[in-house]
Amino acid sequence: MINEKGIDLWLGTGADMRIIKKVPVKYILTEKMKSEMKEEFDQEVKRLTREIEQLRFQMHKQIKSTDTSHQKSAVKQRFTKEIEKRNEQMNEVTFQRSQLFQLPLGAEITTRHVDSIEEVDVGSKWPPEEKEIIVKDGEIVTIRNRTDDNNGMV
Repeated sequence: MINEKGIDLWLGTGADMRIIKKVPVKYILTEKMKSEMKEEFDQEVKRLTREIEQLRFQMHKQIKSTDTSHQKSAVKQRFTKEIEKRNEQMNEVTFQRSQLFQLPLGAEITTRHVDSIEEVDVGSKWPPEEKEIIVKDGEIVTIRNRTDDNNGMV
């Protein structure tokens, strides 16, 4: 059935739909997780450091192989931009690592989101309740209704 505004309406029973929603995954901070996250941050810093060194090497190699000063300047500018991007990423990782050590054990950290399929029907409450997954040391400990962090304030 189409209403006067040209919107297709489903009437009657059996008119259901599946929707995909993003669900936050929160991790409870434990000593084990803190150690794992520290190691991940350290590995990321090492990776970025290697990339910066490789970019510098490639930059010097390409500068030596170019003929004009204009080409050398363009090569240097291109590589410098990439090196700066890696330095910014490294600063962000270093900041996140420092923040990790300021958090108390038991704090909940949202590090990712997953897709969830939810079925809605005519007459269902809208919007559907928001859920979140709570993980501790690699095991889901609960799936709960999400609390409103801003208490309804915009």
